[in-house]
Amino acid sequence: MVKEAKSIAEYAFRKWMERENFQTAYFKLEMTGTHEAVIMDKNGDSMKLVYDSETRNVLPVY
Repeated sequence: MVKEAKSIAEYAFRKWMERENFQTAYFKLEMTGTHEAVIMDKNGDSMKLVYDSETRNVLPVY
């Protein structure tokens, strides 16, 4: 899963998904900007994520 990353932000998002137990069989990650992504499930529910390059943290946006 992480091998597919095309940027540091995407790598961080994918590592975050692994740590939070978001399995790729059930969730899809879509990059929506340089430091933004959306995780979607099969029901159409989604969660926005932002990568903070200064702190190197991934933050869910509620």
